[in-house]
Amino acid sequence: MQSKRFARLTTAGIFLAAIFVATAAQAAGVKMQFFGNQHFRFVSPGGKVILINPWIKGNKDFPHKIDFYKKGEVDLILPTSGHGDDQGQSVEIAKRTGAKIFVVSELGKIMTKRLVKMGGKKNQVYRGAISGRMKLGGITVQIMHSQHGTGSRSPKGRLDDLYGGPAAGFLITFEDGLRVYMAGSTGLTMDLKLYGMRYKPHVVMVPIAGRFMMHPDDAAYAVKLLQTDNPNLRTAIPQHNRVARSPKWMGTPDQFEVEVKKLGLNVKVLKPVPGQTYTLTK
Repeated sequence: MQSKRFARLTTAGIFLAAIFVATAAQAAGVKMQFFGNQHFRFVSPGGKVILINPWIKGNKDFPHKIDFYKKGEVDLILPTSGHGDDQGQSVEIAKRTGAKIFVVSELGKIMTKRLVKMGGKKNQVYRGAISGRMKLGGITVQIMHSQHGTGSRSPKGRLDDLYGGPAAGFLITFEDGLRVYMAGSTGLTMDLKLYGMRYKPHVVMVPIAGRFMMHPDDAAYAVKLLQTDNPNLRTAIPQHNRVARSPKWMGTPDQFEVEVKKLGLNVKVLKPVPGQTYTLTK
């Protein structure tokens, strides 16, 4: 009898310990690093590593070479368009690390050909369309519409000489329930109001560069739209900006923060410094 009771207690102890470990992992939040422009690295509570727009070659805010990402160290890559500073070195990193790429179908076909030519595997590229979803363990990623272009350069061609389908953003729901909406390079659109109402993200990442996408004032208004029927939204992150060698026409995080304050929005503006690690929570 005592041995059975001990076994039950031991099993209960293991179960409680597992709950404690899982709870502690979730409490740790999502780790995020910014490497200039739209190059972001996330580490989920479950240890999954996700890259968005890993632009390396020519990126002065990323003081590393492509071998910074090693085999087995990246699980998923999310390119928002076929532009050089968006898809960046997605294919090369997928080849090096074995990571999967989730991307709109048309651009996915182009990237698949490049990856296979490099010696990668066809099934590393998971193609979808606007509103399409994929699972990565306990994480759900959904492709969102972005008002932007997505041309891609052929090996010997000019910029945008290949059609890459619609531009995209991504909604990432992590294991702990945190929802991060990456708006890509979108212009201002009423879609953002719908996304706030329907998906209620906790964190939004909006482009501020101007000229080819929203300027800081429009980006601030985008945050206002994303707050529609959405009490979850507490953090806004400006993106598509550069710290080193920023063009004069490009918007800045400080300008974005000023515009957010003008609108009286109750959100924290997180202005990430390249290379530093931040914790995102609900």
